[in-house]
Amino acid sequence: MPEALKERHSLLEDVQAILFGTVMIAFALNLFAHSQLLVGGAAGLALIGHYLSGLSVGTCFFLINLPFYYLGYRQLGLPFILRTIAAIACLSLLSDLTPRLVGFAHLDPLFASFLGGCLIGVGFIIIFRHGSSLGGINILVLYLQKKHGISAGKVQLAIDSGILLAACFLIPWSAVLYSLLGAFLVNFLMIFNFKSSRYNGFS
Repeated sequence: MPEALKERHSLLEDVQAILFGTVMIAFALNLFAHSQLLVGGAAGLALIGHYLSGLSVGTCFFLINLPFYYLGYRQLGLPFILRTIAAIACLSLLSDLTPRLVGFAHLDPLFASFLGGCLIGVGFIIIFRHGSSLGGINILVLYLQKKHGISAGKVQLAIDSGILLAACFLIPWSAVLYSLLGAFLVNFLMIFNFKSSRYNGFS
C-alpha cells in the first residue's frame, strides 16, 4: 500500500488492541486447557508444558517465548519487540487470572475447539495489525509475510499441523481431532482476514 495512504495508530489504539486481543486469546486458552485440547504455535507449546509439568499456562507461555525476543528485535525492530513483550506479559497474566473468574460446569470439546479457534484467530489479527505479536512462531510468520510476502496464515497452519501431530503422543485421538479443528479455524481466519494490502493502519 502506498505510504501516503497509510495511517499511524495512536498509543491508545495500540494499547486497546493488545488488551482486547489478549483477553480473547486468554479465554480461548482456558477453553482448550479445560477440555484437554491443544492449539498450535507458542500457545500450543505452553499447553503441552502445562500438561507435562503442572505449571500454569501463563508461566509456560512466558518461558517458551524468551528465546524468540532476540529474533524479533533483530528482524522487526525494537518498537515491535517492546509491544510483543507487553502482549506476552498481558496474555500470561490474563491466562492465569481467567480460571479465577470463569468456571465451566459443562464444556463440550467440539464447542470449545470451535469457539477457542475463532477467538484466537480474531485475537491474533487484532494484535498483528497493531505491530505486535505473541512471540515464538508468530515472529517467524510475521517476518516471512513482511519481508517475503509469504502468507502468515499458511505458514502458521503448516507449523501448527506439525505440533498437533506430535501431540498424538500426549492426548487422546479424539482430542487431537478437536484440536486440529481449532488450529484450522485460527489459520482460516488469518488467511482470509489478515492481508496487509487491505489494511492501511500501522504502529
